[in-house]
Order: sequence, then C-alpha cells, then structure tokens
Amino acid sequence: MTAITSDSLDRFNICLPFVLAQECPDPQDWSNPANYSNNQNDPGGQTFCGITARELDQWRLAHDEPVIDVRQLEQAEGYEIYLTDYWQPTCSLMPPGLDLCLFDTNVNQGTGAGMRILQVALAVPVDGIWGPITQAAVTEISSVTATIEKFTARREAVYQQTRNFAYFGTDWMRRAEEIGLASERAGIMQVQGLAMHRKFMASQEYLR
Repeated sequence: MTAITSDSLDRFNICLPFVLAQECPDPQDWSNPANYSNNQNDPGGQTFCGITARELDQWRLAHDEPVIDVRQLEQAEGYEIYLTDYWQPTCSLMPPGLDLCLFDTNVNQGTGAGMRILQVALAVPVDGIWGPITQAAVTEISSVTATIEKFTARREAVYQQTRNFAYFGTDWMRRAEEIGLASERAGIMQVQGLAMHRKFMASQEYLR
C-alpha cells in the first residue's frame, strides 16, 4: 500500500467530517447506538457509521484481530478503515474539492464505482482502474468546478440505475447534491487560499 503523506492525511481529516455527516446519524458521538443500522432493504446488512459487519470482519481477520460485533467498532479503528480502504491511494491525488467527491462516492458506492464515475467525468476510457490515462486527465483538469459538476451528474445517473433506488433513491440524490455543492465550495476556497498565499510570497511581505 502507498505510504500516507502528511499532506494526504491533512486532506483526509478535512474531508472525513463531510462523509461522516452522511453516514452517521450522530457523527459527534461515535458510540451512539443510533449510528448502527440493519435495514432489510440494504444489502450491506449490519452497519455502524457506514462500515458493514462483513467489511469489519475482513479487516480484522487481515490484521490478525478477533472478529467483533460491528457495534463494538471503536472510532480510531473506524477512521483507519476509512483512510485505508476508501481514501488511499487515489483521493489525495485529486485537486481540492474533487477529492471529497471521490472519497464520499468510494464510501457509499464502492471504490470501483467511484473510479468509473471519475473516468466518465474526465471523458477517458472507463475501466474502474487508476492508470496513466486517468492520472494524466486529472493533471490536465482546467476547471475543477466543471469536473465536480460532471462527476455529480454521473453519480446521480448511477444511483438511478442501482438496485433499491426505490427505497433509498431520495436520500442518495440528496447526498450526491450536498457533497457536490460542498466539494465545489471546498475547491474554490482552497484554490483561492493558494492564490492568496502565492501572491503573499511573491510580494516578499513575509520578510518585513
């Protein structure tokens, strides 16, 4: 697995609260029983703060840890799963704003779906795999806002084609819209902040 850099970790910590707000009824209190769900119409089954029991079992077995009830999942371990399984390795390679779009989609729709949606938004061949063509297209993005809009539109189209849309469609569409708007604002703020920083450094006012 690609090593996590301090910059990537910082960006993960910025994006994570937006995702938890979608996944946890009470993201401020991780241990709240309200964060557990077991909807009969959800193929994910037992879930705690967006992490399914099956996923937790696989994670713990892979790390030589005993299997536990998903309701016993502690916050630190949950965050590590989010970081390792959904953020790494590609979200931090996105420009600010688009990183949140991809991260939230990875969590809710799967990393393969997230990459395919990104590839549609970038108008590159769709295979669900991060490779040199997709990487080059990300590097060449001229308008992050326009890319986020295309990403969100494609995400909504995928939701509409997903089984159980009749049960969860309204919430899924709301989620895509909220994350899309949050991503646009986050991207604009970070780009503006970077521009201001560059202007400040070029003026050499920091030397005075």
